[in-house]
Amino acid sequence: MSSDNNYSSNRSNAGGVAAALFIGLAIGGILGILFAPKSGKETRKELIEKSEKIIEKGKEGFEDVVEKTKDLTQVGRQKLEELKIAGEEIWEKGKKKVEDTAKKIKTVVSVSKTKAKETEDYLS
Repeated sequence: MSSDNNYSSNRSNAGGVAAALFIGLAIGGILGILFAPKSGKETRKELIEKSEKIIEKGKEGFEDVVEKTKDLTQVGRQKLEELKIAGEEIWEKGKKKVEDTAKKIKTVVSVSKTKAKETEDYLS
């Protein structure tokens, strides 16, 4: 169970690092373009191109997050189903033990009543 927690924590940390890296690259790219010795028209064109690339990378990152979320949801559903099956098995075993114990108790009570009746008849 702790390996699942570590895996989840590592994925969370990796996502944060990736986001910080992405933001840093975007800011660096924009600052580089703004301070480059180019005309306003060239700078605007380059900003638009870089913005489109950044948006595309953002979409890809979002799609990755969605896909990973789907994967984790599927894993969660599988684990839940496994737990449900295990719980049902435990329930059935417990139910069977209770039924077996009830039968044994009924048998002991029946034998005890019979012996008590025999003893009573013998003493009478």
